[in-house]
This record gives sequence, C-alpha cells and structure tokens, in this order.
Amino acid sequence: MQPHTKPFVLIVSGYSGAGKTTVLHALEDIGFFCSDNLPIVLVDSFFDALKKRIHENSNFALGLDVRNGTDLMQLVNALKHDGPERGIDVHILFLICNKQILQKRFSETRRNHPLALDINLDEALDKEQVLLKPLVDYADTILDTSQFTVHQLRNLTKDSFGSDRRIMIVSLISFGFKYGVPAESNFVFDVRALPNPYFIPELKKCAGTESVIQNYLFAQPVVLEYLDKCIDFLRYSVEKSYQEGRCFLNIAIGCTGAGIARLH
Repeated sequence: MQPHTKPFVLIVSGYSGAGKTTVLHALEDIGFFCSDNLPIVLVDSFFDALKKRIHENSNFALGLDVRNGTDLMQLVNALKHDGPERGIDVHILFLICNKQILQKRFSETRRNHPLALDINLDEALDKEQVLLKPLVDYADTILDTSQFTVHQLRNLTKDSFGSDRRIMIVSLISFGFKYGVPAESNFVFDVRALPNPYFIPELKKCAGTESVIQNYLFAQPVVLEYLDKCIDFLRYSVEKSYQEGRCFLNIAIGCTGAGIARLH
C-alpha cells in the first residue's frame, strides 16, 4: 500500500470467526492505530482525534461486527460519507467465510458466537449473515478467508496494507548453560563441544571480547566449520521467520559458564 497523504481509515468487518481479530492484530504490527467496535456516539470524537494525529500516524483501523447491533449501518454511513468531507480516506474490508468452516472454527476454539445467546450456532450464523447483508453490499473489498490459515491471513494483511519495508529485529544472546537457557530464545546453539580457551593457562583470565581469544578460536578449523554451518542454517531460518511475519527473533549461543550478553 502506498503512503497516504491524508488520514486513511480501514473499516474491518465480517462474519464472526472469519478473522477480524487476526487482521486487526496484523494491522497493529505494521503501525495502524486500531480500535474495535466504536460506539456511534464517538464518531465525531474519532474524527477530531484523526486531525490531531495526522502527523504521528495516518493509518487507522476500526473493527466493526454484529455486536454494534442496529447502530452498525448508521456508524458505517457516518464514517463513509463524513470521512471524505473531512479529508479522510475510508475503505471497508469485509471478511466472509464458508458456513461449515465457521462452525468448525467455533467448535475448535470453544468460543460462543455473539448471537448464540438463546439460539444455536447454526441459527446464529444464518441470522448474522442476514443482519450484515447491507454491509456486505457496501464493502469496497470482500475477502473469503475459508482457506486461509491464521499465518496466511496475517501475511496477506501486511502485504496488502503495509509499507514496502518491514523490519525484523534479530538478537544474538550469549549465555552459560550453568545459568540456564534464556527463556526468550527461538534458536539455541551449544558450542560446548568446541575448543575452550578457558583451559589454556595464558588465556584463562581473558574476556571473550578480547582479540587474543578471538584469534585463538578462529585459528581452529573445527570452529570455522561450526561457524559456516551455523551461518548457512541461520540465513535460511531468519529468511523463513521474516516471511512468516515475525518481528523479533532471538538466537542464543551457549557455552559452559559465560554470563548473558545481548547483541542486536
């Protein structure tokens, strides 16, 4: 998505269980300011807030669903018609999904449908489709999420509404196994099988950051071989993690008894 020169509001709606929460979380990850189920009485305050935040963040997302009740279309009309008059771009994204798959999702998550208070799930899904029909007709984009996994929907959202440049922070953590593996580690490498300069009398008191230690280690063929194999594996793993949508990746390298240090 190209950067907007004026505030952009993405209204995210759809059938319960179709992925609205996943889309909103993905939008937050790429810098959108998100709000779920805005009451109709707050529309004017919302527009006022947009004007104040235009230089901080010009992308906003509003989650709307059947829980807004009879105010839903009134709210959408207010946003859709008043937005352009106030210099704001408004786009409606509506998520649909196969009924059988929605039933399966509710069964797996064991969550209640918002309309299934005094009716069963099947009836609630049918009733929701009737109530949201006007909004489906009003939508700018309709997305069928029936065959999407959570990861695929998240990545599609980021690709569709994010900037061309996305950052993933990779942290290298060195630690000693006697202190335990850092809990935040995504990948752990054990280097205790490599030559240990601690057992060289003249190197015993040197810190690992000193050049004399580095020269000793990188003079060992087994260390260079281990390093090459790690780099090949990490290049592949980091790229896959980036494609999967991760924002942070922690790589821990453990020896016998070093303290914990981090390098970003």
